Amino acid sequence: MSFMRGIGRITVIAIALMITTVIILSLAWLPKRVKGVRLAAWPITYFARFFIRLFNVHVTCAEAEKIRQHHGFIFPNHNSLLDIILLAAILPTRFLAKAEVKQWPFIGWIATAVDTVFVNRQDKTSREQARQSITALDHYPPVVIFPEGGIFEPAETLHPFRYGAFEIAVQGSVPFIPCVFLYEPLAIAFWGDEPLFTSLWRLASRPGPLFAHLFTLKTVYPSPDDDARQLALEAHGAMEAVLTYSGHEDDVLESGI
Repeated sequence: MSFMRGIGRITVIAIALMITTVIILSLAWLPKRVKGVRLAAWPITYFARFFIRLFNVHVTCAEAEKIRQHHGFIFPNHNSLLDIILLAAILPTRFLAKAEVKQWPFIGWIATAVDTVFVNRQDKTSREQARQSITALDHYPPVVIFPEGGIFEPAETLHPFRYGAFEIAVQGSVPFIPCVFLYEPLAIAFWGDEPLFTSLWRLASRPGPLFAHLFTLKTVYPSPDDDARQLALEAHGAMEAVLTYSGHEDDVLESGI
């Protein structure tokens, strides 16, 4: 039964992804905006919402509207491919992504069409070009940057932040929202050192629901006089506190995306 469930879900989502790609590429040349967002980006949100329902992901986010209204950066922790899908389900946000993503069929084409910024973190020139691109972007829709710089084990740990994104925020006085993703069970959502299909199959073949919670912290409004490293440490501490005390059910606010 689990095998058939997994095959069914992956087949359906693959078809949906191909259709979404065609729609996005067909609209990419149009300058029209809807609610301040490029028309070509909106199919991603509908695809993400369909993905969540199909894969039985139960999502709560008490302040989804705060993200929809935000002009600036979003700095979340990073555990899963679902982090991107859950944010996209709220709003067609833009992302800073590793350079390899650009080469992925369908996903890479979509990412390129909606102004994703790609970076090779091992290449100093690439990092500088990415920084310049992010600096030049409009601040709406929000730009999502994962300050940990990737997904690392152990899954339960919030790893040290890279300071580059905070330096950009300080230099441009760009407000940012620290966010925390919580998954129950985390082992199903976590994307470790494994092929993407392995992680996707684990979720697709699961019989029960996966619970995902997105917590938004207080918006930070940096100025050029602020210390980027200090802001990074403060954001890390606040996000780590959410992860530490996330076991208290009373702290979870139920509100659908």
